Amino acid sequence: MKAGDVINGYRILEDFKVVGAGLSKWTFAERGGRQYFIKEFLSPTYPDAAAPGSEKTKAKKRARCAAFEAHHQGIQKALAPLSAYGGNLIVTLDFFRWGAKYYKVTEKVDAVGLSAGEVASLPFRTQLVLLKTVAHSLKILHDLRIVHSDLKPSNIMIKRTEVGYTTKLIDFDSSYIAGSPPPPEEIVGTINYYSPELLGYIQEAGVPASELGVASDVFALGLIYTEYLTGAPPPFDPAYHEAAVAVRSGATLRIPRAGVLPELADLVDRMLSTDPAARPPISEVHATLMGVRPAPGSEPAGPAGPPSALRGKGLRTARRPTSTPEAPAPRGRLVGKLLQKLGEREAP
Repeated sequence: MKAGDVINGYRILEDFKVVGAGLSKWTFAERGGRQYFIKEFLSPTYPDAAAPGSEKTKAKKRARCAAFEAHHQGIQKALAPLSAYGGNLIVTLDFFRWGAKYYKVTEKVDAVGLSAGEVASLPFRTQLVLLKTVAHSLKILHDLRIVHSDLKPSNIMIKRTEVGYTTKLIDFDSSYIAGSPPPPEEIVGTINYYSPELLGYIQEAGVPASELGVASDVFALGLIYTEYLTGAPPPFDPAYHEAAVAVRSGATLRIPRAGVLPELADLVDRMLSTDPAARPPISEVHATLMGVRPAPGSEPAGPAGPPSALRGKGLRTARRPTSTPEAPAPRGRLVGKLLQKLGEREAP
């Protein structure tokens, strides 16, 4: 597919681009005078009668495609009543197969493309709005017992509003009902933001599927909040490379306290607890954030760092806005048992 082609009524506006580790491609499309983001999945592919391979092989591929369709349609149906076009959950608006390929259509969002480090340079009141809005979006999911399962900064889009900024939560492709994750070999995610129990489940280290619940998202959000507030992940022995590995090896994660309100630091520390049962539910996280009222003149100064273009009037023009809802994944992206096997197997 290329610019100008029409699939299922959507006119492709730009050539498709590869996303992250190459598991999908994306572009923008137009239909009925409105623009959309459209994603093409590179796997699975549906084998028609003329496809190569034996009938037995094609039957297995069709069964996998049926499971893939059921998963996406189930999540789409569950979220549809709770998010309208323009809301903070960027849910699937359309999901279909065109030929051998599957496609997902969502709202197009014009995001400002701030990195987590740049968020840490924003005024505290602006940071707080971002923390609140993403917690509210996640609360909508968790109220339905839906685990996002792939929380990371690139899946939290930051959009400018008339009064400041807000967040848009995207990419529910890996979502599942709490306690019922897919088999370990089918899990796709970014290890940088894995919870310790998710890592243990994938490694088949004695963590049962029943322990994979909404608390896993809370841990990932604690990592993201640490980056938003301090500009870096919580410190741990670099020999472990990833936070989940460090925790499973006995480390205790804490947010650096310098420049962070004590009540926020206490909250994030609990979100990073090794024991999922000790982490606050997202409803408590959101309620705590809503209750934060820094006294005038007592806002944390934020972490020290290099001069940022995101100061004063530069805040309006520092970065070119982007509409790309998915950025390349950071290092350490895993598929299934930490091996990528392509083709095998969204405000209060």
